[in-house]
Amino acid sequence: MSTGTVTRGPAPRKERDRAGGRARARNRPARGFAVRILTTAAYLAVILAAWYLYVTLADVPSFLLPAPGEVWDAGRQMVTEGQLWPHLGYTLRNIALGFVGGSLVGILLGWVLWASRPVREIFAPYMVLLQAAPKIAVAPLLVLWFGLSLTSQYALILLLVFFPMTAATMLGLRDVPADVSTLGRLLHLSRWRYLRTIQLPAAMPALLAGAKIAVIDAMTGAFLAEYLSADRGLGYLMVLGNTQNDTPLLIAAVVLTVAVGLLGFGLVSLAERRLLRWSR
Repeated sequence: MSTGTVTRGPAPRKERDRAGGRARARNRPARGFAVRILTTAAYLAVILAAWYLYVTLADVPSFLLPAPGEVWDAGRQMVTEGQLWPHLGYTLRNIALGFVGGSLVGILLGWVLWASRPVREIFAPYMVLLQAAPKIAVAPLLVLWFGLSLTSQYALILLLVFFPMTAATMLGLRDVPADVSTLGRLLHLSRWRYLRTIQLPAAMPALLAGAKIAVIDAMTGAFLAEYLSADRGLGYLMVLGNTQNDTPLLIAAVVLTVAVGLLGFGLVSLAERRLLRWSR
């Protein structure tokens, strides 16, 4: 009688412990998300407070650096007048198309350079020279060659995006474990199936690391192209604010630019956490 009571006693406790562990595991992502939100809000509050105190205590003229409230009013005016959304949509579209196109070109070129040593020895120096050229100097040439059109803007974004993706692809394919490569040869996989099932999954950490750099480069290329040759977009809003001596509009466009960059980086980071969950 007493023996039966002793043997049945620990079981409910173990079940409660396991249930508690599962509940804690479910609540951990929510707590982590809340902590990230609060941390971001704290950083933003510190920046805004320092900004406000500086312009107030130093008596900075509004045409040099407006207060946060003036920038907020300029952004709210763009929203209420319907001016913001066409420019924001134009910029986001260019960034997305340029990032996707540049990434595909970079991954393909990286695979070709990795697979063929003669091609790598011939073209790698030219790629380095192209990447070393300052894009602020290349952008006017693209406008001269392709005109004030989307072609020159996409060309600039592609030039900025493809190189980090090419380098990331080469590094990722080079780091495929030797035993995995041997297994692929033993299974007599076709080159395409070997790339799809073995090489790309193994290279995914490097590809996503390159994508984090590439998405910021895509944003930089889009804004630079709009600054030089577009009549729409956030870059154009910067030009508009500068030419009209509307500093609040200029700063609001800069703040939106930073927000777009953080959004792109955050989306790639989210994809990294989802796709690389197996490695954690």
